[in-house]
Amino acid sequence: MKRLLVGDSREKLLATLETILRHWGYRTLVSSNQQRLTSLVKETTPDLLIFGEQILQDTSSAIRQTVIEKVAAGTPLLVMTDNLKSPTLEIPYETLPVPVDIFHLFEKVQKYLEEYPRKNIRLALQLPGMLCLGKSCHLAEVLSLSTRGLFVKTGFRLQKGDNFRIVFPLIGMKKELEVGGRVLYSVRPDPDNNFLQGVGVEFTDISQETLEALQGFLEGCLLDGLPGQTGEKLVAENTSKDSAEKPTLHLINPAA
Repeated sequence: MKRLLVGDSREKLLATLETILRHWGYRTLVSSNQQRLTSLVKETTPDLLIFGEQILQDTSSAIRQTVIEKVAAGTPLLVMTDNLKSPTLEIPYETLPVPVDIFHLFEKVQKYLEEYPRKNIRLALQLPGMLCLGKSCHLAEVLSLSTRGLFVKTGFRLQKGDNFRIVFPLIGMKKELEVGGRVLYSVRPDPDNNFLQGVGVEFTDISQETLEALQGFLEGCLLDGLPGQTGEKLVAENTSKDSAEKPTLHLINPAA
């Protein structure tokens, strides 16, 4: 299991990242204490470091020097920043803006931790759909969805390269999407896949409005899938107008 070490002075931000990263299957250690962070960087072998820029600002601090040595030895670093100006460090790093965009976080984590990284969050789900090719339409079921494509279960035989339209609802958002798609691969029924028949599809004409709707829907599904009532709590914390604290998440669809 890949290990991440996250350090920042903002406890709510740490809690948010810990919840999401663990839900994605990563062993995640977090701390706001610089002395403990220094020890963890020295004594553990994290696969990725995620640190707030304020922790690394003091050029004479032990934690800054320890992180520099770790990164020089090959451990990648993401620096969380809440302004447009990147911090000055003598080592390679990438920035992670705060409030954190879940999709951006996913892309960065995948880039450094996975052998075959995905750029887009893909969620398993079950949505009714209608697949239309020419004047012929057939019932279908969406089994996985991302902002770039989907896998649809259908008895309609399609070949690689076929173009069609698909309609499906974004349940909970009172929206229905119709997008064009192209078949990337097909799955034929056999005992090894429990007789599943369907096609993997890439979207071909997705508008910015449709993309944002999909991101908002997937964001809501991801937050709903967090343990217990964590997702609802995160939405409430990041949309409250009464809170004096800055939000930790950049929510595309706060009402989802």
